[in-house]
Amino acid sequence: MKQLLAKSSLRVWLAIVGSATLVLAGTYTMVQQSTRLSADDLPLSTAQTTVNKLATDAQPTDVVPALKSDLRNDSLPFVIITDDSQHVLASSATLDGKTPLPPTGTFAFTKDHGTDRFTWQPADGVRLATRIVTYKNSASSGFVVTGQSLKQAENRIATYSKLAIATWLAVMAWTLFLVMMPERTKKP
Repeated sequence: MKQLLAKSSLRVWLAIVGSATLVLAGTYTMVQQSTRLSADDLPLSTAQTTVNKLATDAQPTDVVPALKSDLRNDSLPFVIITDDSQHVLASSATLDGKTPLPPTGTFAFTKDHGTDRFTWQPADGVRLATRIVTYKNSASSGFVVTGQSLKQAENRIATYSKLAIATWLAVMAWTLFLVMMPERTKKP
């Protein structure tokens, strides 16, 4: 191993490959996280809009989108409004014909903190960027659950993964090719 590492060309190649790996891994991580975190933007703005409307004493059925979102197949944002006991008052979300609710612990956390943000998987193959916030008006209080499918974001991330691996392999092959090229000797 010492003899192998004594070759300057191998050390240079390892330095280039190591640096390229770190740069690609860092870049991939930033793009992946940016894509996933941006999937939380629409649920957040939808929750804020819904809470603002409810604060003016609007009825839950009046602020929930009329267009229903089939959580298994649609990418539409959804809104579920519940009372303090997590009884559904209005919903634009359906999953297999019913309105699903996140786990009870998320409501307890939201009650203590005012909001919660998480990835929710109510069924196999259904992953949702989800936001829960509390609301209160003169007549009632409860929770607003908003979200949207992560399918589009996850498809983009899968594409980024393939591109990152292909780029890394190309860097490996190209730099190895350059290191393995025979050195030219000067003619006297």
